[in-house]
Amino acid sequence: MFKPHISHKGTGIFFIFFLIILLWPLVSGASPELISDRDLDAADPIEFSSRIMEIDYGKAVLVVAEYTVLTVDLIIEDKQYTTRVTGPQGKVISFDSLHTGQKVLVRGLKLADGRVVASMVQQFGAGHPVQRLKRFVKPTPLNKSTD
Repeated sequence: MFKPHISHKGTGIFFIFFLIILLWPLVSGASPELISDRDLDAADPIEFSSRIMEIDYGKAVLVVAEYTVLTVDLIIEDKQYTTRVTGPQGKVISFDSLHTGQKVLVRGLKLADGRVVASMVQQFGAGHPVQRLKRFVKPTPLNKSTD
């Protein structure tokens, strides 16, 4: 009777290769674009304006004022999160009409890791100045003198 010869070395290499493929998602980590409901619950509102520094059209991500700005259309636990991209007069435009160097106003939620989930990205018209970045500063109580 004919017995096929199976190399233990070849089987071992195949098994290791198979395990690497199976475990790769666990080793490589989560995608930086993943957003959970807990992330959004702990986020702070933010609004700022500046020029677009970078654009990733494939991922619909902007870099504005050194913030990574995520434009989204998500449903997380029955809540809708959608970014509205508008022109200077407030009419909805496509994300593809944005370009590097353009002035925009961004409103959204700042996540704990520094990313911003935008609820609105609005282009500035030619005559509109860029507003300074608004920083949220906790007010400090005034010291009262006891004269």
